[in-house]
Amino acid sequence: MPDLDLLCLFVALTPVWPVLGAVLIALLMLPPARPSERLVALVGRVTLVASLLGALAGVALRFISGPVDYRLGDWYHAADESFPLVFLFDGLSASVSLLTAILLLTTANFSRHYLHREPGFIRFVLLMLVFGAGMHLLVLAGSVELLFIGWEFVGITSVLLVAFFHERAGPVQAAIRVLVTYRLCDIGLLLCGVFLHQWLHTTVWVDSFRGAATEGPSISATAVALGLVFAAMGKSAQFPVGGWLPRAMEGPTASSAVFYGSLSVHAGVYLLLRAAPLIEHSLAARVALVVVGAVTAVMAALSSQVSADAKSAVAYATASQVGLMFVACGLGFYTLATVHLIAHATLRYYQFLRTPSALQDALARRAALGRTEQDEAAALWEGVGLRRRRFIYRLALERFAVETALDRWITRPIMGLSRWLDGLEHRFLALHDRPVPARPSDPP
Repeated sequence: MPDLDLLCLFVALTPVWPVLGAVLIALLMLPPARPSERLVALVGRVTLVASLLGALAGVALRFISGPVDYRLGDWYHAADESFPLVFLFDGLSASVSLLTAILLLTTANFSRHYLHREPGFIRFVLLMLVFGAGMHLLVLAGSVELLFIGWEFVGITSVLLVAFFHERAGPVQAAIRVLVTYRLCDIGLLLCGVFLHQWLHTTVWVDSFRGAATEGPSISATAVALGLVFAAMGKSAQFPVGGWLPRAMEGPTASSAVFYGSLSVHAGVYLLLRAAPLIEHSLAARVALVVVGAVTAVMAALSSQVSADAKSAVAYATASQVGLMFVACGLGFYTLATVHLIAHATLRYYQFLRTPSALQDALARRAALGRTEQDEAAALWEGVGLRRRRFIYRLALERFAVETALDRWITRPIMGLSRWLDGLEHRFLALHDRPVPARPSDPP
């Protein structure tokens, strides 16, 4: 049907509009021109409205024809391997894509006033558009390769927005922590693609689901599923690699809301939902999801209770709820996890946008009610013994010493090995009278 093909093409162009907007803004910034905030905001809103129309078309397509595996040929083909340009339009991608489009457009309107006259206003809009393109591509991708491209766009824009206020050392250090965590856990997604090629000779979701159902459980299925779980843990801030999430609050409130409250932090859950038919064939991966999610939910919930600032408290609460989504995926409740994702993303987005007024709201509620939920929670804790209560409080305050253990047993040994190898290289070059490369600490 030609009309259906045109509709599929329009939906497939959803990630393209933010890219065009970002390119246009970059061209407007060429010297000596300097675009006004109004013009940049207009370009951002127009392209995001186009993406919203594409997402609405995706919802309509879902109701008209059901799931559609839309293929536009191959990027690259050699021997028996190919990298297809394929999109998957179904209920999951349509709902999350629509959520992404609505929240991004809302963020554009909010930041137009919130970041008015901020020196980095144009940079924020540019990064938000690139993020929007990456998020839509991640959601609509019909293959692991295409999803990985969107995954990386989301990751790099997240890092750059954490370091938005780069004049201070804190945001830069937090961004480096996010970058290292992302790069480490992205190895899982890369290995998943490699294992899928070796196991089923395809990374197209529909074909791999069909092939996995034929092959059944195997070592390859377990390797693919565990790679997906590891990648999702990093992006969704799960135990033990979730220490970057409260540090990401160094960015602007608008980016905290759309990235770490609603969209980016749920990208890992979306990956699990998209690859659910593959994870079903690995008992080890499902057990890992339940364990990781349950541990994160408990630890993050307790850490949220003792956080001294509103944004960190909401960040830990977000990680706790995402942990429950991991548990739901591990138990096979995928519809429940999808509903939880959409509802939770909307709630946390609103809460993060409201955090600058959180203290004022809390005082107003206390004055109006005379008793708050915090008071009732404190009364419940009175039933726990004093010594046990102090022990739990100290553990929560220290974030259960997870980061200390990672630093002592992983980071320091790796850095020590790196310094030893660096010294070995310098001695080898000096021994053979070769030029020794300057170290970062050496003067130019």
